[in-house]
Amino acid sequence: MTDRVDLTLGIDLGGTKMAFAHVDARGEIVSHLTMPRPATAAEMEAVPVEVARSLLNPSIRAIGIGAAGLVEAAEGVLIWGPNVEGREIRFRQIFEAELGLPTVVDNDTNVSGLAEARVGAARGYRHVCMITLGTGIGGAWVIDGHPYRGRGFAGEVGHITVDVGGPRCTCGQRGCWETFASGRRIDQMARDLAATRPGGLVAKLARGGPPEGQHLTGAAMEGDPDAIEALEEVALWLGIGIAGLVAAMDPEIVVVGGGVSQVGDLFLDATRESFRKSLEGSDHRDPTPIVCAALKEDAGVIGAGLHARESLL
Repeated sequence: MTDRVDLTLGIDLGGTKMAFAHVDARGEIVSHLTMPRPATAAEMEAVPVEVARSLLNPSIRAIGIGAAGLVEAAEGVLIWGPNVEGREIRFRQIFEAELGLPTVVDNDTNVSGLAEARVGAARGYRHVCMITLGTGIGGAWVIDGHPYRGRGFAGEVGHITVDVGGPRCTCGQRGCWETFASGRRIDQMARDLAATRPGGLVAKLARGGPPEGQHLTGAAMEGDPDAIEALEEVALWLGIGIAGLVAAMDPEIVVVGGGVSQVGDLFLDATRESFRKSLEGSDHRDPTPIVCAALKEDAGVIGAGLHARESLL
C-alpha cells in the first residue's frame, strides 16, 4: 500500500486555471483541487499561497509549482506569464516565507514533461521531447533522465518561426509554429467551420454557444469530414515542427499532450506521416515514436509534485 504520510503538494498554474494535488512517491494523486486562475498579478501573488496553506498537513514535505510563462527555475521566479502584467513573481520566496516548506518552481510544460518521463507515456526512456497543444504550444526536454532548461527558458518551441509571412502571433512575431498548430488555432478553425457550415456537426455540438476546439475534435471523432480535414491541416504543421525538433535534438520519443491528443491516432497518424516526410533522412534513422500523453490534464500537478520530491534528494 502506498505510504500516504510522505507526500508533496503539486501546483499547476496554467493559463486559465490552477490545480493543486497531494502527490505520493509513486506519482499518484491522493487528493485534487481545481479552480480558475486569478485574473491579476496581485491575486497571483496572494491566492495560490493561501489555497496551498489550506491544503497543508503534517505529511507534506515540499511544494512544487509549475507556472505558465518564462520561469527562472534556479531562483523560483515567474519572469513573465499570463495575467502577471509584466510583474515578476518570486514564488519560491513567497511560499517558503509563508508556509515554511522547501519550494521549487518551473515552467508548467517542463513539469508535465517530467511527469510523462517518470510515470507516464515516456516512462523508461532517457531522452524525451514533450509537446503540449494548449492555448499555444509548449515544449519540454528530458535529456539523459534530467529536465533540460538551457540558460533557463528552453522549451518555448511554439515561437519557432515556420513561415516568415505567416499570421501575426500573440508574441508580436509572424509565422510562429503555434499560429498553425495550437489550441488557439483549433478554436479559430472551429469558429470558421461553424460559420461556413451552420448546419454542420461542429455548430450542432456547440449548441448555440461559441464554437471551440473541443467541438471540432468531437466532430472529428464522430467522423465529420470537414472537422477531420481541419485537424489534418493542424497535424501537417505539427509534424513539420516536430521534425525540426527531432533533427536538432534526436530524442528517443515525442509525447504530445493537450486537448487534441484525446483524438488519438486519428490525429497523430497524420502528424506521424507529416513528420516522416519532413525529417531529413527519415528512411535511414531508427523510427521516433510520437505518442499521446498518458497523464492528460493531471501531468502538471503530478510533475510539480515529483519535481518537489526529487529536489529533496
